[in-house]
Amino acid sequence: MGTADRLRHSRPPARDLQVLRTAELSPSMRRITLGGEELEGFLDQHTGPNIKVFVPRQGQQRPVLPELDDETGRYRWPELHERPTMRTYTVRRYDEARGELDVDFVMHGAHGVASNWARNARPGDHLGVMGPGGKTCRAADYYLLVGDETALPAISSIVEGLPPTARGQVLVEIGEAAEQQHVQCPPDLQWTWLHREGVAAGRSQLLVDAVQQLDVPADVDVSAWVAGESGIVRGIRRHLRNDRGMDAKSVLAIGYWKYGLAETEYHDKHNHDRD
Repeated sequence: MGTADRLRHSRPPARDLQVLRTAELSPSMRRITLGGEELEGFLDQHTGPNIKVFVPRQGQQRPVLPELDDETGRYRWPELHERPTMRTYTVRRYDEARGELDVDFVMHGAHGVASNWARNARPGDHLGVMGPGGKTCRAADYYLLVGDETALPAISSIVEGLPPTARGQVLVEIGEAAEQQHVQCPPDLQWTWLHREGVAAGRSQLLVDAVQQLDVPADVDVSAWVAGESGIVRGIRRHLRNDRGMDAKSVLAIGYWKYGLAETEYHDKHNHDRD
C-alpha cells in the first residue's frame, strides 16, 4: 500500500524516511534532516508538534514499521523480535517544497537508543516516522515557555511560530553557554538562558526558582508550556496551578524524562507525563 492510499486512513501512516544530512547545533545537540518519497503528504490530514520515531533494531538497515490495516484502520505491529524502538520527538522544521523534515536530538548518555542512533547517523540511513500529532501551547495574550535542553527544539519551534506581536517570557536551562542557540524571537518575548555550570541535569533548581520569581501579568490570558525533567516539571506545574491560580487550560506540562531512569525505562513506564 503506497503513501497516497495510507493517507486516506484516519490514523497517520508510519513512513520510512532517509537521512539527507546532519548538523551539529551545539556540543550536545544534533540535527537530522530527513526526506524521501514517503514524506510526501506529511501534513495532508494530520497536524501537531510531535512525531513518533522508529529506530531500527541492531542488525537492521531500516526499521520494520507498523502497517495500517485496510479493513479496520488499526495498526498491525511487527513481531516483538523485530519491532523497532519507538520514541517521541518534536518536529523542528518541515519544508514541504524541499521535502525535508528536521528533528533535533539531544545527545544523552551512552544508553539512549534514539540519541545513539542520531550520534552515528549518516546520509542514507533509515528512520521510521509516524505523525504528526499532539498538543502545543494555545494562543494567548502572554506566553510562558519553560524547559531544559530536551525541550529546546519544541520551545524554538513554538517561538518561531508566534505572531510578531507576541509577548511573554522564555526560560531555558542548559549545561553551559556553549549550548545556546540563536532563535528569532518577537521583540516583546524575553528569552533567558539559565546555565547549570556543572550541576547535573535534573538536579538543578534554576527553572523552579526562575519561574517563582517571574512577574507574570495577572490581568491577561496566559498560556504556559513547561517541559523537561519530570520532577521539575511537576513542581513548576504545582506552582502555576496552586500558587498563581492558573487553570488547567492555561498550563500544558510535559515530563520528557526522569532523573535516575534510563530513556527506555522512563518511556516504558510513563511514555511522557503530561497534563
